[in-house]
Amino acid sequence: MAINSDTVEGTLNEFGGKAKSAFGDVTGDTKTQASGAFDETKGKAQEAFGDAKGKVQDAYGKAKDAVNDWADNAPDYVQKARETGRQYAEKGNQVLRDTVQEQPIATLVGGIAVGILIGWLVSGRR
Repeated sequence: MAINSDTVEGTLNEFGGKAKSAFGDVTGDTKTQASGAFDETKGKAQEAFGDAKGKVQDAYGKAKDAVNDWADNAPDYVQKARETGRQYAEKGNQVLRDTVQEQPIATLVGGIAVGILIGWLVSGRR
């Protein structure tokens, strides 16, 4: 996690407040004790704010890095998708070619049936 000025200042204020409160205890000065306790609490709050701020900055940095990585790799992803599509088209073309060579009569009959169906649909079914 990133350390920022709020975290550092909060820690310093917390320890300063503890020292001030201890000095008040030694001298018996309740005003110094109360002021020290206030500074300590203020320091803890400031440190907690700094920790939260650091976590947000870290999360933002990670998200930014992830988006940048994705954007940098997007052309590679597109190229891979094109290559995969081309391979599937080649496989489909080969299967069709093999089927026509192995079963030319069935392919011819199927083609004629498809032609008649298309002609019937286009003619308006009169």
